Amino acid sequence: MPSCLISFGANLGNARATIELAAEQLQHKLTATDRLFQLSPLYKTPPVGGPSGQPPFINAVAAVETQLSPWEVWHAVRDVEQQLGRERFQRWEARRIDLDILLFDDARIWTPQLKIPHPRMCMRRFILAPAAQVAGDWLDPVTGQSIAALAKALDQGRGNLMLCADPKTRPELLLEEVARHTLAKWETVSHGDSVTEPSVDNSSRWVALAPRQLEGLLADQSAQARPDARVSSLIPAPEPKLVVFLVDPHASSGAQWEDLYRGLARRLNLSSGAACDQPQLERWSLHLPKYLLATDDRQWAVHELVSALEAMDCPIEQVRE
Repeated sequence: MPSCLISFGANLGNARATIELAAEQLQHKLTATDRLFQLSPLYKTPPVGGPSGQPPFINAVAAVETQLSPWEVWHAVRDVEQQLGRERFQRWEARRIDLDILLFDDARIWTPQLKIPHPRMCMRRFILAPAAQVAGDWLDPVTGQSIAALAKALDQGRGNLMLCADPKTRPELLLEEVARHTLAKWETVSHGDSVTEPSVDNSSRWVALAPRQLEGLLADQSAQARPDARVSSLIPAPEPKLVVFLVDPHASSGAQWEDLYRGLARRLNLSSGAACDQPQLERWSLHLPKYLLATDDRQWAVHELVSALEAMDCPIEQVRE
C-alpha cells in the first residue's frame, strides 16, 4: 500500500483544534483505520516568508498509508482545506489551514498543479522536524537522503545556499541583496573557468554563486544539453544545504514554465523520466537538496532566497499537552 506524507499548518483561530480536525477528516478520506494514519507532535514556529504581523504557526506532519492515487490524495487535501475555510488570496499569508503533500512513495511528479516531493520541503526546518518523528527513515527520492538526515542537516549550523543562474541576470547583485537582508556572508566561488574555495563553514550563514560550469545545465533545454561530467568536483566544501537554479518563467505558445523546463527538472531529479544525459547527471551532486525557481522579478527572487535561509534556521518549539 502506498505511503504518503502530508504537512499541516495554521495560524488563524484555534490553530491546534483546526489541525486536529483536518487530521481527522483526512484520515477518514484516505484510509480505513487510524492504524495507518500517524500524526506528529505539534510544533509552534514564527511565520516565514509571508506578510508581516502574522501570529505564530502551528505545524505538524502525518504519515499515511492509502490506496488512493497521488491525484486522489491531492483532491482530498483540497476538499478538507475548503471545508475548513482556507481561502487563497496572497502567497504565504495567514491561514486557517494549509495542507501539502510532501511525499508519495518514490513518486517524482512535476506539473503546474502538483509537484511531489514538495519543492520547499528540503529547506523547511519546521516541516522536516515533525516529519522526522513519524517518517524519519523514509527516503526523499530527489536526494536519496532520509527525512531524518535532511532534518539533521538543518540542525547543524546556519542556513546557506548556492545560486546557479544565467550571468545575464546579474545574479551577483541578487546575492548581495540577499546577504544584506539576512546578514549572510556572500561568497563568489566562480571566476571565469576557475573555482576558489569559499572561506566559510556551516557555523555561519552564507550565500554563494555557483561555479560557471554549472551554467551548462541552464543553457539548453533540448536533448543536447551538456553538463560536464566533472562538475561534481566543482561543488565547494562545505557543501551548500541548498542549490537554487534560477530560470526565466516565460514559455512560448502559452505553455507553462514547468513544461518548458521539464528537461532540466529531470536532470535535477525533480521529475521522473529518462534524460538523455543521465550518465552526466549521475556524476553530479544528486544528494544535494535542489530548488528550481522560475521568476523574472528580482525582488521576488530575493524574497524567495531570503525565505529559504530563514526557513532553514527557523526556531521551532514542540507544543506540550
